[in-house]
Amino acid sequence: MKKDNKRIRNLKQYQQNYKYIDSAILNDMTFDDFLHRFERIALSTFEWVNLPESMNERWLERTLYFHGKAALLYDEDYGFINTSVATGSELNIYGLPIKVQCFSHTFYKWRKLFSGLNEEDQESQKLKEAILVMNDELALPTCGTLELYAKRLADAQRTIDVNLSAQKFPVAVVGSQDQKVTLENLYNQYNGNQPFIFGDSKFLDPDNTLKVINTGAPYVIDKISDYKKEILNEALTFLGINNVSIEKKERLVTDEANSNNEVINMNLQSRLAPRLRACKQFNDLFGLTGTNKEISVRVRSDLYNTIKKELSVTKEFEPIENYETLEGGETNE
Repeated sequence: MKKDNKRIRNLKQYQQNYKYIDSAILNDMTFDDFLHRFERIALSTFEWVNLPESMNERWLERTLYFHGKAALLYDEDYGFINTSVATGSELNIYGLPIKVQCFSHTFYKWRKLFSGLNEEDQESQKLKEAILVMNDELALPTCGTLELYAKRLADAQRTIDVNLSAQKFPVAVVGSQDQKVTLENLYNQYNGNQPFIFGDSKFLDPDNTLKVINTGAPYVIDKISDYKKEILNEALTFLGINNVSIEKKERLVTDEANSNNEVINMNLQSRLAPRLRACKQFNDLFGLTGTNKEISVRVRSDLYNTIKKELSVTKEFEPIENYETLEGGETNE
């Protein structure tokens, strides 16, 4: 009996607060939607070329996105694999850990970090060392920054939703406590684009007549939409993606356009360069340099064309023009 009473009280409490619960759910859905949009872009920016079949590009990019660093290594049981990595040992002369902890859902091993400082023969190093892949030069995950942008965009979008509703129903209806349910039904019908008719004679009584207060909510959707575009452009610039709209581009002078492209290029290179460096170390450690099994990484689509190659750290690692794989694992020259 007590459980039934508690269940009834919880149900009544939910019914009283359903408006706030629905609003909170919609807030979370809006945030998740913007964040997933960014995640899809971030996880699709780079393409790993010639990775061994036992490696997984999706897991590698997800590890870098959420944790900021990953490991490439060779294991006797699995072959070439990529895993998450934790650093917690002494540092070498370059401030990098001497040992790293390579782990995944069913894998856990300590490995020496490949640094090029060791003098052991290459063959004996294969089962002892691992390559550290960093998401950027600070080994920071991408997700934290994009969560902030997603939060700002979600706040802006929900403000637009509320302001639009205020334009549709720019009044506050005042009544007695006995009329509360009636007022809620009135608002829900209006908000749901349903016509409403009240035929209760008590509303003809001056003491029971509904009173309406004009809220005078200003129309700010256009201003908030401009703010949304600015936040979205900032996020895309952070990801290294050109985001200047056509109408704005026509008003930009050459110097402004070049300055914007420079920031985009630097953001893109800040994530591309560490990946390319890891590829070079991997190829050196496992003797793949100069062979058709040499791994590399490139920017998908036309994004690579925006990168400045002259006097750039990425020029040294410029990938092969044609990546179509032939039978036997060879590539077209």
